[in-house]
Amino acid sequence: MSSSYRGRHYAGRHRVSSRRARLPRALSSSFVLPTTAAAALVVTATGATVAESSAALTLDLTGQQTAIARTEQAADEATSTDLASRRQASGMQTAALKGRVEAQQRAARDAKRRAAAEAAARAKAEREGKKWVKPIRTGSLTSGFGPRWGKTHDGLDVGAPTGTPLYAMSKGTVILSDNVFSFGNKIEIRYWDGTVSWYGHLSKRLVSNGDTVMPGDLVGLVGNTGHSFGSHLHLEIHPTGGDNPINPAPWLQRKGIMVG
Repeated sequence: MSSSYRGRHYAGRHRVSSRRARLPRALSSSFVLPTTAAAALVVTATGATVAESSAALTLDLTGQQTAIARTEQAADEATSTDLASRRQASGMQTAALKGRVEAQQRAARDAKRRAAAEAAARAKAEREGKKWVKPIRTGSLTSGFGPRWGKTHDGLDVGAPTGTPLYAMSKGTVILSDNVFSFGNKIEIRYWDGTVSWYGHLSKRLVSNGDTVMPGDLVGLVGNTGHSFGSHLHLEIHPTGGDNPINPAPWLQRKGIMVG
């Protein structure tokens, strides 16, 4: 190709233009920064909104979780309280049951001890009740059993000052305590073996009909009442309880309680 052709080709309408293509005004350099800033602002605003939403969601979740945690904690505390109450109630019931059992055991032991003590007391009373003691501890024999002044003297007379104590000789029951014509103040005691003693001429009677007496119990005082010629005890022994007196001396001797 000739140089004239090349020159015409490039120099003509097909020649490359030295002018640069013009960008739209909106894309020009003068608008790039504002657009970028706007985008940045949009991004920034969007990011802030997202962050705020995320924070709000986080706070909301945290609040719900806290509420749930508190509810669960309250439920746990209620359960613990209920369990503690049940344990306490169970412990109180157990203690009450144990207390009742122990009280019953104590009552049984006490009853057993009382029964044993009562049995021992009865046995002792039985033993002691069958002992024999003197009806009068001082005085002197002034008249014996047998004939006297044309008739039988049915007992023993023991002289002693008025007011001298008189005692039951063994366990028995008072079957008479009264003032009788010739005997004055008189006491009759039926003993456990059926024997009856008569005490006459007393200054004072200290027991009543139906009284239970034990050996050595005070029953009256020596006196000078009825047909009497001085202060003394008139003692008669009736072995079967009827009016069948025997000589008191041998009977007293067999009991080991001689008087006078």
